[in-house]
Amino acid sequence: MALKLHTRVTLLASVITIGVLGAFVWLSSRELARLLSEEQRTRVKLHAVTLAEQIPRLPAEQPALSRLVTAAKNARPGAVGIRVWERLGKSYQAVAAVGDDDLPPPDPEAVVGALRTSAIANLPTKRALTNSGEAYWVCVPVKRTGRAEGAVEYVERLDAVPGVVARYRALALWLALGCVAALTLATSWLFRQTVYRPMERLLGAMHRVQQGDLSATIPSGATNEFGRLADGYNRMLTQVRSMTEERERQRQLLEERVAEATAELSERNAQLEALNRELWAMTRRLTDMERLAVAGQTAAQLAHEVGTPLNLISGHVQLLSADLDGNAKARARLETIGAQIERIERIVRAMLDRTRPDVSEHQLLDLNGALRRTFEVIQPALDAKNVRLITQLEAVPLLMRGAPDHLQQVFINLFNNALDAMPDGGQLTVTSARWEAGGSAEQFVVEVSDTGQGMPEEVRARIFEPFFTTKPRGSGTGLGLVVVRQIIRDHGGDITVTSRPGCGATVRLTLPPAKEGLT
Repeated sequence: MALKLHTRVTLLASVITIGVLGAFVWLSSRELARLLSEEQRTRVKLHAVTLAEQIPRLPAEQPALSRLVTAAKNARPGAVGIRVWERLGKSYQAVAAVGDDDLPPPDPEAVVGALRTSAIANLPTKRALTNSGEAYWVCVPVKRTGRAEGAVEYVERLDAVPGVVARYRALALWLALGCVAALTLATSWLFRQTVYRPMERLLGAMHRVQQGDLSATIPSGATNEFGRLADGYNRMLTQVRSMTEERERQRQLLEERVAEATAELSERNAQLEALNRELWAMTRRLTDMERLAVAGQTAAQLAHEVGTPLNLISGHVQLLSADLDGNAKARARLETIGAQIERIERIVRAMLDRTRPDVSEHQLLDLNGALRRTFEVIQPALDAKNVRLITQLEAVPLLMRGAPDHLQQVFINLFNNALDAMPDGGQLTVTSARWEAGGSAEQFVVEVSDTGQGMPEEVRARIFEPFFTTKPRGSGTGLGLVVVRQIIRDHGGDITVTSRPGCGATVRLTLPPAKEGLT
């Protein structure tokens, strides 16, 4: 038995929906498990370090130490146990402990080995529990006057991540079933209202015509495809009736109408070809927009997760800056690091803002100044990869309106792409100029050229497609140049790329000058 049209469409759409949701849930659950695991490891280390900082100089008063250890364990629901060790010569002895039955037995040699290899500098490691399961284990020294006088051993279960991932997958399963059910109902209702009923009227009229009733027209008035089909059918029936009644007398007229119909059909075919080309281009643009929407959702999730580590890094940079004791060079480097952290925070906020309507305003700035600030940021990376930077900037300021952070993001993306193309070193050339016509500046031009590997034409033609990348898996997202082009277009400019294999690549940016900057 053949399936109805709406059933086949529903089955196909359901399979596609389930496949896409399944792939998304699998990928997102893996990423969620990784992020939760990293967060738990960081919290374990921070909790152990905090406890080590609160313990006074050993030997301590035993009741107070026991209360402190017990409170620290109760503060973390997943904590298996905590031990406090006192240094006796070259070995350590446990002086306070609290824990569950799963807590591994004391191991002074493991404590000595962990402190000797500076385990505090690393995140916790996995260790099997006594009864079953795994836990994170970390050993933190207790220091005073720069000398380790004891240690804190901290163990926490790995039972939070699997539960969260399982609940996420269950929710995704119900969501997929709901989508399929809604799709089935919507498709059935849509086909019944817009396809089956008009088709039944058309088939009924055609059956009457087969019985010899040439007056069996179809009531029309709708503007959709079936309305146009009914109008065409009525016109055809009128023509048939007219030709039947006046066939002998109107033969010449019939030939003229056939010729007119042929010409009209040719014109319609030409229009249909043009519409098909436009539909193909529109479909491609919609596909790019859908892929960019997925990238926006991923970027929003990434921006939310990156916020907490950035705050921690900023706090530690401030602490390091306070302990420099007049080291101007180190302070300048820390200020550069701090400035970049603030820029990353602004980028993170901008990524979150991209999920909402854009309300940012451009300001008057010097394009050459934005390039010079980017040179200062990228210089360490150039030195590390043995790349020589050559700059040829316009002598006078190039005043334009734009967002400094967005422009710096554009330049850093272009410089990083150039560095990736020159793994063995090379030369990076950056120029800026103004094109003049009739005595007034029409546009500013920035060119970034490298002496790297270059790329063939088939690769260059796809570099602005979302998620297209030639970098190894895990080292590129395929969104860098997409973001660059979007930012440049937001500034009223354009971007072009020229390259040949073995001859490097040149990226040209054209940007409009500020009206108040024209001379």
